[in-house]
Amino acid sequence: MENQLQEIGLTEQESKVYLQLLKEKYQEASKISKLTKINRSVTYSVLNSLIQKGLTSYVIRNNIKYFIAADPKTLIDFLKDKEKILQNILPKLSNIIPTEKENISVELYQGTKGGITVLKDIIRTGKDYVVLGEDGTFNQFIYAKQFLRQLKEKKIKERILAKEGTKILKTKKSEVRYLPKEFQIPTITTIYGNKIAIAIFTEPFYTILIKSKDLADSYRSFFEILWKISKKQ
Repeated sequence: MENQLQEIGLTEQESKVYLQLLKEKYQEASKISKLTKINRSVTYSVLNSLIQKGLTSYVIRNNIKYFIAADPKTLIDFLKDKEKILQNILPKLSNIIPTEKENISVELYQGTKGGITVLKDIIRTGKDYVVLGEDGTFNQFIYAKQFLRQLKEKKIKERILAKEGTKILKTKKSEVRYLPKEFQIPTITTIYGNKIAIAIFTEPFYTILIKSKDLADSYRSFFEILWKISKKQ
């Protein structure tokens, strides 16, 4: 669980100390230091940090401090506080980005996390989109089912042009048509908003994300031509 706590913003030492405090109420700093194998002076620093974050408190008995872990549900409040801070500075962060004429930008993501980043961006965009060249490999993608649930929740419609004979994971709002055999498309291309995402299911997995309104519009026009000549289910 240490790794998960670190992922939400605690340091390695904070994670160790917090987990140790959960195991037993009212622990002295010396005991925590011994059990976590963290230097005693560092342990005090870590405990003070956890207190500031609202994740630890203490009582004094016979002039001795005993530390107590806050209820794990407090971690949710800790994350909400971070989210509020981020929401407050987001406009300022956005203003730092210089405005300029549209240029084509290309980003290359390696691995499944990059693919998930793009899928989350599709959900964030919140608009209907189209997919060209689906061959069923997306069905096995680790984030596929969660992505479809989010499509359903956001009521986002997708239109998919798939290779003939392909089984497709879809929602009730999905429309699927099948390309004639002579159309061999080697990648799965998704066009959403002003972006084009090209998924290359090799080892390792790659996603190419192109940002360009003109190029996205051209791809959509190409998609519509193929849509008209493709077969329904």
